[in-house]
Amino acid sequence: MTKKMKKSELRQFEKRLIEERKKLLKELEYEGEQIAKTQLETSGDLSAYSNHMADQGTETERREVTSQILSSRSEALSEIDMALQKINHDKYGFCENCYKAIGKRRLKFIPQARLCIKCSNELKR
Repeated sequence: MTKKMKKSELRQFEKRLIEERKKLLKELEYEGEQIAKTQLETSGDLSAYSNHMADQGTETERREVTSQILSSRSEALSEIDMALQKINHDKYGFCENCYKAIGKRRLKFIPQARLCIKCSNELKR
């Protein structure tokens, strides 16, 4: 491993991660409420008549998309939680593959990054 970050830098990343975590939790709560609504509530049609099949298909697609969004945001939340744990254990900012320091520029854009850019690119191939 290479040298650790300054405490002030770590606190800046920690603050940013916490803010992003709060934002994701709000989004997860909202999306969870949306998916929990019944088809009747969502359509706004409270009459006894059933919806047209096309409307039902649209609603099903909307729920699937919302479910995918929930899954993606839950995964992002997990990544942020791991990054916060790394900060607490003095392991933040190091690549999980090669153990070298992750560039600060990369961490500024993706503070929850687990891999340096080189290892990330190699894994994508």
